[in-house]
Amino acid sequence: MLCVYGVVRSAHPGVEVTGVQSQPTWKVCSGELGAIVSEASDLLARRRDVEAHLDVLEQALDRGDVLPYRFGTVVDDAPALCGVLERSASHYLDLLARIGGRVQMTVKVVRDDDESVRTVVTSDPHLRQQVSLRRGSAAAWTDRVALGERVAAAVDRLSQQDLELITHRLATTADAIEVAPAQPPAIASIALLARPDQLAELDNAVASLHDTLGQRMRFEYAGPMPAYSFVS
Repeated sequence: MLCVYGVVRSAHPGVEVTGVQSQPTWKVCSGELGAIVSEASDLLARRRDVEAHLDVLEQALDRGDVLPYRFGTVVDDAPALCGVLERSASHYLDLLARIGGRVQMTVKVVRDDDESVRTVVTSDPHLRQQVSLRRGSAAAWTDRVALGERVAAAVDRLSQQDLELITHRLATTADAIEVAPAQPPAIASIALLARPDQLAELDNAVASLHDTLGQRMRFEYAGPMPAYSFVS
């Protein structure tokens, strides 16, 4: 069984680092395409093997363009992999052209719920009044629930406005952007496909967003990495 790390052009030099289960890596080539592989058996998501998978992809990216596969992608043998490369050659070549010379940067936007509540209550006089009236009072449970729902709705609207601002600013610094929902308290995970000469501008945009929204949003900024979000 072969573990597959990613698809490259056949001219790609490959990598020198070992792969999962400390196995050596090599390329299986078919026409204009190749895939970086290693032998594997009983492949489980052990931390050291996941890290080895990422190390292979990072070195592959350092040496050329790569379409990354998620950890755990396997094929029976080299002929089976060649069949995949042949059947999908046009698609893979188009993707390699799209991501060529580019890397992925990711920004996870994490909301501070307490600060967001303070922001919406402070900025809305009517809401502020309602909260003040019910604080420490014997208001009916249904009234308290209704007020909580209004505050939560206001927080969600604020977060949507913030996300629109964030994506607008970041989109101007990259060649492509993908926005995916995330598990609370995060409100979105944003992937950006950028050339190396765009990274300084992207860094500045993230720093500017932190200056603007940092009281109620945290920005988890990572990369460069292979273009995981742009190869489907």
